[in-house]
Amino acid sequence: MESTTQRNSRIANEDAGAHSAFNHAIDFFRGLATYEITPSIGTSFSYKQITPRGQLSGWAKTYEEAVAKVEALKNADNCNGYTRKQLGSLV
Repeated sequence: MESTTQRNSRIANEDAGAHSAFNHAIDFFRGLATYEITPSIGTSFSYKQITPRGQLSGWAKTYEEAVAKVEALKNADNCNGYTRKQLGSLV
């Protein structure tokens, strides 16, 4: 059973994650995102979308696949479940 302290901590962590996702989406739609692709162990690659207040990351088997995923991130109409229209005047 979860104690009150554990519950409060869990809720605080969930809230922090939600705020981070929201702020990352705002930064993305403001055009503040940068991207990087780095080699990983073996032949795979990691890719990241980085903004001042968050990041999204993933893995790809090939460099070409990583480039395609970065391009998809750059051109997305949705970031962390938010659209530009939903964020309205914030972006």
